[in-house]
Amino acid sequence: MKQELMQSLLDKYFAGESSLQEEAQLKQLLQDKQGSAAQQQYQAWFQFLDQEAEIQLDDDFDAKIMQKIEASFAPAPVVRKLQTAWILRIAAVFALLVAGLWWMMRSTPLDHPLVAEAKVIDWSKYEPKTAEEAYQITRNAFRRVATELNEGTEIASESVGKMEEMGRMFK
Repeated sequence: MKQELMQSLLDKYFAGESSLQEEAQLKQLLQDKQGSAAQQQYQAWFQFLDQEAEIQLDDDFDAKIMQKIEASFAPAPVVRKLQTAWILRIAAVFALLVAGLWWMMRSTPLDHPLVAEAKVIDWSKYEPKTAEEAYQITRNAFRRVATELNEGTEIASESVGKMEEMGRMFK
């Protein structure tokens, strides 16, 4: 009878449907050490719950927790250093620019112009005189383009062939 009562109380307890009186009755039955071995294994569970219920927090527990929370929100102090390295770099670049300008002005006299005058090219001597001559020039240009394209196609097909061989080797 006690074993059946203990099993029904255990079922209600783990289903979350037991009352406080039923839980106290279950603890009392488990302390009597009656019942099956399967039911007695829950005795350690209820002993653990009793030990955990006895644990008390210190009086300053709340103060310690609040101190840790406030410390996590406090911003870290920002230390600002004078960036002398950047100032020195800018001064070095400025000094190099001034030295370069001085050297350029010293090596190039002002009486000589800095830019040479552009020479005019007479393109009229390169223009074709007749339609046949223009046709021959155009045909030669197209032949050269076709030759260059064919050479490029041959090179590309050789490369593709090599890639296919490599692909077969890795399969």
